[in-house]
Amino acid sequence: MRVAALLISPLDLHFDEAQYWTWSRTLDWGYYSKPPLVAWAIRATTAVFGDAEWAVRLAAPLAHAAGAWMVFLAAQRIYGAGPGAWAGLLWVTLPALWLSSFVIATDALLLPLWAAALYVLLRLTERPSWSLAALLGFAIGLGALAKYAMLFFAPCAVLAALLSPALRRALASRYGAFAALVAASVFAPNLAWNAAHRFQTVAHTAANANLSAGIFHPEALLEFVLAQAGVIGPVLFVCLAWRLVAAARAPRTLSEQERVLIAFALLPLIAIATQALLSRAHANWAAVAYPAAIVLVVGRLARPASGSRLLWAAAATHVAVGALVIAVLTTPSLADRAGVGAALKRMRGWQEVAAEIADRTAGEHYTAVLVDHRAAYFELAYYWRDRADVPPVRAWRLHAAPENPADAADPMRVEDGARVLVAHMYPFYAPFIAADFRRFTPLGASPQAVGTTDRTLTYSLGETFAPVVRDAAFEEHYRRLSGESP
Repeated sequence: MRVAALLISPLDLHFDEAQYWTWSRTLDWGYYSKPPLVAWAIRATTAVFGDAEWAVRLAAPLAHAAGAWMVFLAAQRIYGAGPGAWAGLLWVTLPALWLSSFVIATDALLLPLWAAALYVLLRLTERPSWSLAALLGFAIGLGALAKYAMLFFAPCAVLAALLSPALRRALASRYGAFAALVAASVFAPNLAWNAAHRFQTVAHTAANANLSAGIFHPEALLEFVLAQAGVIGPVLFVCLAWRLVAAARAPRTLSEQERVLIAFALLPLIAIATQALLSRAHANWAAVAYPAAIVLVVGRLARPASGSRLLWAAAATHVAVGALVIAVLTTPSLADRAGVGAALKRMRGWQEVAAEIADRTAGEHYTAVLVDHRAAYFELAYYWRDRADVPPVRAWRLHAAPENPADAADPMRVEDGARVLVAHMYPFYAPFIAADFRRFTPLGASPQAVGTTDRTLTYSLGETFAPVVRDAAFEEHYRRLSGESP
């Protein structure tokens, strides 16, 4: 059903997806802001099905289906086939996964690999073997190539080992050492790539934490906690809270496997909640907690009649949310009529923008098109992919060092700067861009309707690109005008 929704949806690629698609054209062991697996997955699906939007996104629903199977296997291993089926069903219908299955992003690849590693870890605890150790290491290493959040699996395993003697023996054995060796071997090429690129991706990931933004933000913590009800649905959110409280009150009633599940559920939630309190945290940052959490909750609810009713209530809620999401993503006008069309703005209108800019370049002999935002850069790169009649697209670099994947990969060059069409998404930057050209002529604005909102691009003609030196005086001038603190 999700693949069918991809096929019929009129939505354009989000600029993050267009960015990953651009990366997929040149396979590597790492990229500016992400590890490489998302680009590899896109390359695989587009190599078979072409470069249409649905093909770019195809790995997302397929990966989440695989993740549901891993959650089913983990729950089946501990509680039996019935709870296993419930866990797989509730996982694949989680509210967050309806959205995540429609957008190709790192989480869609991380979560199945995390769930697979958790399942194999549970099996390794029961009966260690070389094959299970190899699978565990491979899942962890490949997961780290999807998103660095996979590395959080290690402290979760350490905490779980403290709570489970069986797991402690397994991880302290030669099998645990072999799993660690396999994981390190799979992940090592990305570390080597980062070392060769001044740890570009690692630095970007660390900057996302934004721990320099002052301390203690209780409103951000509250927002994060409440957002988790949206991630897993309100019924499971309440059931999870109840299950964790019950476990704290009666820890001796827990099996060793349930203690492992609690470690893998609780530690990510505590860590990301702390991050939210200290700075900020997006709702999806704690998503790795939920494969274990769903298994833990369903394992108990699937037994008594009252629990079964809660499972049915959760499933009904999830399916209702899913139906609404599919309806909106395949018929965006429904979102417009509901007054929430702005939520889809970043996935609409980019084909029209690309066509408009291409029309402006026709017959004008421009040497380049310059854009001031990575969204425009990557959307043009994608929607001009088959066009040979348009100038090259270049990104304007505000500072001396690159700040995003666009101005790192394709900054404006002097040799392309004879006659440039500048497409502004941020008019504030216009005076700074104008200073980088010997002659600069405004060409007017072009508003575009995007559902119930609009997107306005302003155009200029830049001639003879001669960028101002980005020295201390420039940086001070920019901070003074923009109001940024040093």
